[in-house]
Amino acid sequence: MQALASLKKLLNIYQSEKNLFKRSRQLNGLCDEYGIGQMVGAMWQFTQADKARIGVVIRNTWGVDPETPPDAWDGLSRHEAVQHGGNEKYSKKRLRGLRVAIKSLPGRPLLLGGMHYALPPGTNLDVDRQWVAEHCRHESVLLIENWENFELTEQTPILGSVLGNPLVVFRGAPGGYKTDSANRLLKDLGLPVIAFTDYDPEGLAIAATLPFFSHYLAPGTRCLEKLFSQLSTQRRYREQIVQKRSMLEALDDPELKRVFEIIKTAGKALPQERMIGLSNWQA
Repeated sequence: MQALASLKKLLNIYQSEKNLFKRSRQLNGLCDEYGIGQMVGAMWQFTQADKARIGVVIRNTWGVDPETPPDAWDGLSRHEAVQHGGNEKYSKKRLRGLRVAIKSLPGRPLLLGGMHYALPPGTNLDVDRQWVAEHCRHESVLLIENWENFELTEQTPILGSVLGNPLVVFRGAPGGYKTDSANRLLKDLGLPVIAFTDYDPEGLAIAATLPFFSHYLAPGTRCLEKLFSQLSTQRRYREQIVQKRSMLEALDDPELKRVFEIIKTAGKALPQERMIGLSNWQA
């Protein structure tokens, strides 16, 4: 179970007193994916801030307490592992095939039917897609690519710059909400869509191809350049740019073009989770 192996690796790092871990294909991929760690020779170095971030990833992505022993799943069947881990990534069944995860931005009401909902921080509604399309009273949509950013909107200062009161929609991910379902909702709503994605070739491609795309949400140029300088995600960039270069070179949206030029110059990929807690994003 590849997802379980990744979870165990992150648990080992989070719980270990060590700061240096030998590089491997698996660990390289995890560091690229979540923007954690720094390469030091043949090792990955993890600061206490990195470990704190790993704890958040373990809890939010896998639904597992980061203090869970890495061997807790040993000897369990796949079905038992699903129950123990509490996460759908260990199952092939798509339980939310026709559903979407939605919310509103902090301090702004969720407008459905004739009701105004004020959701507690970190929560969302799991709703039938068609019902949302029929009852939504928002005038725009904010599509968020990654779950951690979707969950922690109140801890993401850049989202405060979004005008109006958009319906916030999670794009979806393997093993959970389907990306097709989110895209279908955007089509059914027919509202202007603001895209908040990873700052990498794949994220730009996702934004550019969204139904009714109207605006791309990104930090200022100096902020992006500084964030890229702190990362070692060249491999992730190289893997993505192979299939996306022609499309991205033809972009005509000014903001997408600006961000693409920064990404090309850096030759790296920036996970959007880096926006969580970042207050000086306008620089």
